[in-house]
Amino acid sequence: MKASKWGLIGCAAVSALTLAACGSSGGTSTNGNTDLFTTAGFQKAYDAVTDKAGENARMLQVQVTEGGAEFTLKSGEEATGFVYTDGSLHDQKVELVGPFSIEGEDFPISEVDPAAIDKIVSGVRSQSPASDAKVTVLQLDKQNVEGNVQWSIVAEGGGRTGIPYTAEPDGSGVSSALAGIDGAGTGTTSTSSSGGVTAPNGKTPQEIADCIQQAGTDVSKIQGCTQ
Repeated sequence: MKASKWGLIGCAAVSALTLAACGSSGGTSTNGNTDLFTTAGFQKAYDAVTDKAGENARMLQVQVTEGGAEFTLKSGEEATGFVYTDGSLHDQKVELVGPFSIEGEDFPISEVDPAAIDKIVSGVRSQSPASDAKVTVLQLDKQNVEGNVQWSIVAEGGGRTGIPYTAEPDGSGVSSALAGIDGAGTGTTSTSSSGGVTAPNGKTPQEIADCIQQAGTDVSKIQGCTQ
């Protein structure tokens, strides 16, 4: 996981960009957001933001949770934000924290592809051994080891929560960060000196599971458990 060089304080959940809750202006509703985990539903949020910010807007992060779709945009050396919840778009305050520049952390809003949502949901369901697999958090930004735009995904199913996946901006290449670990799929593993299976980062399946459980829905912490 690439260390974040800067932070944001906005009306959002904690994330890789260090977004901290500050409360929604006007008492915005957090109901009716299930359809945001579909291409059709997210398209409405995307259209609302492009109508407000323009087609040339530069993004820092997009995050989708049951609380809504949150869009953080770059505006010079500052950041602005919107949250789409219960069918309406609302402004939200975003404050940069730290001495570092956000230059190079942004990407064009055109890389936010609503069609990716259905692909991601389908990809997670096809890879998960759980019949009730469900995506609970989607996050698009550059906060990964490579510094490329990437979806970070949190899913649940089969009695497990906080299961991490990643995908390309267009929704292709859905991959489980736990592949090959504790029966989660195929992937690269090794054997520890004690004979147990470990992940590439040297952690055992139980250590990863414990770490993910403590991380809750914090995408950056979940990624840190597996990298």
